[in-house]
Amino acid sequence: MLRSLVAMLVGIVLLAGCAPVTRSAELSVAERAAIRVDLQGEHWRIVTSQFPDAKRPHVIVAHTANEGNWQASMVDCLRAEGFTVFVDGRYFQFGHTAGRTAEDFAVVTYRCIVRYPTSEDVMYYLDRDRLEALYRYYVGTVRPCLLVSGVPSEAPPSLFKFLRSAQARESWNPYRLAWNSSMPTTRLAFIQKLCPPLPGWMDLAP
Repeated sequence: MLRSLVAMLVGIVLLAGCAPVTRSAELSVAERAAIRVDLQGEHWRIVTSQFPDAKRPHVIVAHTANEGNWQASMVDCLRAEGFTVFVDGRYFQFGHTAGRTAEDFAVVTYRCIVRYPTSEDVMYYLDRDRLEALYRYYVGTVRPCLLVSGVPSEAPPSLFKFLRSAQARESWNPYRLAWNSSMPTTRLAFIQKLCPPLPGWMDLAP
């Protein structure tokens, strides 16, 4: 009887070992770390293509920036590094900064860009399952939250159209009307805390 019991337990273990592993629709900590490393390497290659002897700084990611706050994050970061930055609508440009070289600018720009990776950069690494999970988050969580809060939001496209537009980096976002509106920044900041534009599993912060 003991031998039969052992055989049964071994059979259970073997069956468990053969069972398919169900992957989470969310990015794991290890996957986010891998994306973080790859993005930083890609951006540093841009610097070294112009300045091969540049010293690569160590940068800790603050958070994944969305379309609505990336510009402000970059401008604040560059100004904190001592650069003159002018904001022109949705764009920013750099003024003359005394005592700083082109290499300084390239390295500091790298530091700020990798400190605030964009949601579009992260989306580039998402496969269909993860893009579907993001679509469900947008449609089932973000948009209803915005509408209940009195914030307008465009009707979502079909999943098929969303997936196609994501590949072209032109994906629908439930926040776009709010980001393009004249909503006061303080209210927008409050709404974004109330209705997070991105799911936590897309945040590349360690």
